[in-house]
Amino acid sequence: MSSWSPPISALVYATLLFGSSLAFLLFGGIARLRSLLHPPSTATAPTLKVAPLPMLVGASLLALCAWLAPSLLPGSALAVGLVLTTLSGQKPAVLWGLFRPHLLRDLGFSLTTMLTLFFPILILLLLSSAFYLALHLPLEPQPALTRFLEARDAKTLIPFLTYALIIAPLWEELFFRGTLFPWLTNRFSVTQAQWLSALAFGAVHLHGPTFIPLTLLGATLAGVYRTKNSLIPSVLLHSLFNANTCIVLLLARPPLS
Repeated sequence: MSSWSPPISALVYATLLFGSSLAFLLFGGIARLRSLLHPPSTATAPTLKVAPLPMLVGASLLALCAWLAPSLLPGSALAVGLVLTTLSGQKPAVLWGLFRPHLLRDLGFSLTTMLTLFFPILILLLLSSAFYLALHLPLEPQPALTRFLEARDAKTLIPFLTYALIIAPLWEELFFRGTLFPWLTNRFSVTQAQWLSALAFGAVHLHGPTFIPLTLLGATLAGVYRTKNSLIPSVLLHSLFNANTCIVLLLARPPLS
């Protein structure tokens, strides 16, 4: 039985990823993360003035979709966001900052932020996994991730990648950052709203070992929306984060036995 070793492409990508991530983190990245994760006392953020009942109904609808019909989640999240924003008397495109002519600048910002965030999230993931092992808890990947690792044909990979790189970043940003976060800022301080929305984002993935890393990602995404006044950079960051994860998994996964 031959032993498996990572392919050269995986080693090259890992070298570039670790090198660039460390460079961005050490040279300006720490200050960037601090500004995104720790709003000053004078910080402002988009607000959504809607009564608790409509938000509760919308969140319950999404939870029901996640339980009974996950395929309806993206459309339901968009509908909930549009209805709640309309009820607040605001235009969704304005609240979400969709009229933004700086796509290349946003892409560059999102890419460097993703690279800066890679090491902190990786360390949190390793610590969370070690904690689970220390408590003798099952350390299993998410079911969708298992199916992705086992996929070997385009018929299976393309739908997964489409969801991970386009659909999920869009609907999750529209709800967690574009709807829930502004609603919370109308009731709590900006810092509290940012982290409460991040906790909800981490919890909705229903996977203990990644709860803390995803909460950090959610707080960063909320910080990007807060500082850029647009969901476009946060959608790009979310998509790039998922893309980087998919590339690492595709390059480093062992062959099926």
